[in-house]
Amino acid sequence: MRLTTILSRLGQAVLIGALPLSAAAFETFADEDRSAELSGEPAHQQYQFNTPTTVSYDRDTLSQGAAGTRVYVADMGNHEIKVLNLDGALIGTLDDADQALAPDSPASSVPEIRAPLGIAFLSASEADDDRLAGLYVNDVGRHQIHFFRTLAGAAGDFEYVTSFGQPGHGHGGGEDIYLPRNMVITPQGFIYVSDEFNHRVKAFTIDPDNGYQVDLIQTLGHRDANGDYLGAGPIIRGVDKNYGTDSTHYDDYAGEPDKRDGYRIPQGMTYYQSPDNGATYLYVADNGNNRIKIFRVDTATGQLTLDDMLGRFRDDDGDVDHLKRPRGVRTDLDGNLYVADTYNGRIILFPNLAATTDTDPVRYRSSGSADAEATWVYGRLGIHQVEMRSASATEDEAFQLPNDLVPVIGPDGAFYREDIYSWGYYFPDARVHLVSDSGNNRIKKCWSSSDGDTLLRCSVSEGVGGVADHEFWGHPRTLAGQLHSSSGMAWLDSKSRLLVSDTPNTRINIYDASGNYRGRFPGTDISYGVTGIATFTDPNIGEAVAVLVAADATLPWPYTGDASLRIYDADGNLEELFNLTYRTGGLSVPAIALTSSNTNYPVAVSARSGASPDEHGIFITSFGNTVWRFDYDSGSGTLDGNWYAGGPDPDKGNDLGENWSLGPDFFEQGAAGTFDQIGSVLALDGRVYVTDRRNQRLQALDPASGALIGQLGLGGGTYDHPDSLDPQRFFLPAGLAYDAQQDALLVADGFNMVARAWNNPDAYSPDASGVISPAYRGHWLDPALGTRPGGLFDAEQVAVGDGSVYVFSLISNRVTKFSWSEINP
Repeated sequence: MRLTTILSRLGQAVLIGALPLSAAAFETFADEDRSAELSGEPAHQQYQFNTPTTVSYDRDTLSQGAAGTRVYVADMGNHEIKVLNLDGALIGTLDDADQALAPDSPASSVPEIRAPLGIAFLSASEADDDRLAGLYVNDVGRHQIHFFRTLAGAAGDFEYVTSFGQPGHGHGGGEDIYLPRNMVITPQGFIYVSDEFNHRVKAFTIDPDNGYQVDLIQTLGHRDANGDYLGAGPIIRGVDKNYGTDSTHYDDYAGEPDKRDGYRIPQGMTYYQSPDNGATYLYVADNGNNRIKIFRVDTATGQLTLDDMLGRFRDDDGDVDHLKRPRGVRTDLDGNLYVADTYNGRIILFPNLAATTDTDPVRYRSSGSADAEATWVYGRLGIHQVEMRSASATEDEAFQLPNDLVPVIGPDGAFYREDIYSWGYYFPDARVHLVSDSGNNRIKKCWSSSDGDTLLRCSVSEGVGGVADHEFWGHPRTLAGQLHSSSGMAWLDSKSRLLVSDTPNTRINIYDASGNYRGRFPGTDISYGVTGIATFTDPNIGEAVAVLVAADATLPWPYTGDASLRIYDADGNLEELFNLTYRTGGLSVPAIALTSSNTNYPVAVSARSGASPDEHGIFITSFGNTVWRFDYDSGSGTLDGNWYAGGPDPDKGNDLGENWSLGPDFFEQGAAGTFDQIGSVLALDGRVYVTDRRNQRLQALDPASGALIGQLGLGGGTYDHPDSLDPQRFFLPAGLAYDAQQDALLVADGFNMVARAWNNPDAYSPDASGVISPAYRGHWLDPALGTRPGGLFDAEQVAVGDGSVYVFSLISNRVTKFSWSEINP
């Protein structure tokens, strides 16, 4: 267990200097550096990642071979940049130890990096001015771009040059940005930033002759009458011209300027410069709008002109397909486009169809009315921690939130190549690609055929396809006490222990109040996927633990793999085992089952006492946006259904699975009583509260009937975020807990990146609009900490025990323990 104090870090002390000194007491655990235990692993497995987001590399180092090539990975959860070679060995790190200033730096000190969400590297052979060559880092904790120069000697040595950017929503001298997701610098020194929370793209120029001054060139996005940038431009399948029906209007959108100009979650960026005439293009992945925008760059001014948009395409079988939340975009020196299609869990190559004689050096559609056509489409959604247990023959195809697809290419345009075996066949001169598989916490190496026309395979786990070792980079997060990802957390009062589900590893970890790992509950793996935990007191059992399992391998045939509810005593002895799939079949909503896509993260369970001491209401949420009540009787050992409520708003549609279809109101708050990505459930004395993540609210239901009582929070669009920490505005809220000592409701407020507290909402009535507004108590701790200790970049779970508050942060894969004295009022 690691104790971290804020005041030990000068930069963080400045951030929260207004807090009382007791704020230095928080503790973090489950994210300790365990590299000492990995010394016996192959070089590419002697370290771990915490959400590696972006990959880049210095193309000029390829001439030094695999061992000498420098690959840079934004290790977001560890708030550092790892430097690897092409064998996957760790050869350096950009972290707090790098305090050297470049001789020409205008700065007086080197900033700490709080949350490196994106990186870009400009090699000396690319740059028009060598002084601009180096590593550029998107630090979303600071809402800044940092520029570091690398050194020829040691791969882990850096010199800091400058930073620009500040948190804000206006122009602010040009430097106002808010969560700069990705950026890219072109050879001419133009820096383009995807300003995600502001729904816009900003173009800057950096001048090394004038103290590296950065000036705004252009801002792109859709604005309302007040000049504010809006999250505009939704694409509706079957309606929009470039998405569902044959199109002759990809380029202009004459009657729909919001769709032509607008962004919703702009993310990945790259550039292409023609080796023939120097023509330069900028690519932007408009993630929320499921498309990629392509701009021509004025190489004299940096101004951008829209050239094309790609959304619908033909796959390698000729079938109509669609991008789904693309994040990463890269090109090679022939202008071919590589895409990490994140929510489809796959990687795609679009060939450049332009001939060298064409006026425009890039073109991805044969005509203005044609779709782009993919050379290859590879991959599917899959969690490696689960697939490794069964040694799936197709595990190499599994990705979880692939963030970047990077072809490895030298300054002369030649691919870096390796000879490989793929499923028993030998392939010489295979092209090498790198994929940041961020949801699986690893970098995968992929190989395409020598001509690039076929994706052969990606790195796999030990024992799959005859491979002797884990080929991917970064050791799996499977060490004792670690968390890969959690979807359930509860305090076991009789033992003074915290129970945390490590969902992909299908186990429950036990920690004491100080964060020391105390083994597994109930001492072994729970197959497959613990998706919810709750504790309650029962006269026949004592303190009981309710555990929700996504696909229970212990159920008898033919029910093996159905969802289950398990009831344990505090020592981990199994008291009851109930089949949830069997009990929820034949209804007007999908059964709770992995096969019906109605059991998955997020799922939660809560308990409430019934009419007699051994009767309890068990409340469960399921992935089909349904909340359920079951009645559990410990005396008779029975579990009976009582009611179910919720469901999706049909006007919102959904973006789940292969047959997703966005409705006309997809980006709006859903109808009252419906859910969009349901989350945790909490039963208090008078009401049941459920997080409604993408509707940005909590919904309050009657525990006796499931009838809607009201909602907490004003609600909002699917991905819209508040400008500040308004007590009435959530942003993807996830976990819930109740503190009896404080009589307070606690919420893990997702991408507001804080845990928040209100007075018990049971005591407050809905207003005329159905909104319940309990008094606000405050939040833990400070979003500006990013993924630093104390920071909660994506707060997912919250639990209360022993007078303390425990919060699980998804990006850092850790638990942070706070006291009430640390709350920001």
